[in-house]
Amino acid sequence: MKLELINADPLKPRIVLTEFPVIVGLDPDADVCLDDSSLGHYQCMIDQSDGTLMVWDLGTKLGTSINGVRVAKKAPLACGDELTVGRNRFVVHYEDGQAKPPRRAEQPLSDGRRKHRPSTGHRRQPAIPAQG
Repeated sequence: MKLELINADPLKPRIVLTEFPVIVGLDPDADVCLDDSSLGHYQCMIDQSDGTLMVWDLGTKLGTSINGVRVAKKAPLACGDELTVGRNRFVVHYEDGQAKPPRRAEQPLSDGRRKHRPSTGHRRQPAIPAQG
């Protein structure tokens, strides 16, 4: 599965994600490090769950929003959603059409994930500008 985050600011690059989970934040050790002082060191996590991409807010002050609605714990990402991470706004685009349509009801974390930075056990994935 490939997820493309298209920045609302056309001067900023698109971010293409192909490996999950991905931690987004201000910290240089985050998988996707964004230059935004309003972010938490580890702002949110994007991961797959039953063929749907989900975003988890990691307990940050400013929070993470989808279509203007703050994510309390986790929420599904659908193609066309606007994901706001700090002062960064992205439009979600699935590259391969493999993602299931998400259920819109927010569900509480029931899988034991922690609100602080989880150990993902994988190497850092740099932001890759999209082609075209």
